[in-house]
Amino acid sequence: MDMRVGVRRRLRGGVLVLVALSAALSGCGGPADGTGAGPNAVGGGLREDPGPVRARFPEFGDFEAVVWRGEALGDGGGRSVPGPTDVRMSGVVRLGGGDAAQLRKRYAWREAAGGPRVPGGLATRIPAGARWWSSADFTRAVTDGRHPASFHVDLDRRVLVFDAVNPARAD
Repeated sequence: MDMRVGVRRRLRGGVLVLVALSAALSGCGGPADGTGAGPNAVGGGLREDPGPVRARFPEFGDFEAVVWRGEALGDGGGRSVPGPTDVRMSGVVRLGGGDAAQLRKRYAWREAAGGPRVPGGLATRIPAGARWWSSADFTRAVTDGRHPASFHVDLDRRVLVFDAVNPARAD
């Protein structure tokens, strides 16, 4: 009899720990970490607030405007064990004139084999007829090898398109 009571207590304690972990992790992918529908949502999961983008990508410079989206990756079916959530951040940035000039001067750019691929409603924000360039040096400078990402830029039009998984805050 005493053994059953001990097992029940351990199970109850384990359930409480799982509930606490689930509550703590439920904030992953929310507006506080730069994803989801925040106060500057423009519809379709898109946002225009520059703060989360500036915090993760200071190499973009003092850009003029951005439209972006964040989304939690995973199966979404609740079949997996709770754990860290991978977050995808993608967007279209309108670079400042000085920032475009600095990027052109600082990194070696090669014409991209194809155009950028982005999720959701972002594709409609990419200008038609852009001439896309990419740079392995720029990608290394931004990611430092810590997370996968792609960057396409049309320096003449001052447009940069990014798509990154788990971009870390620079601060």
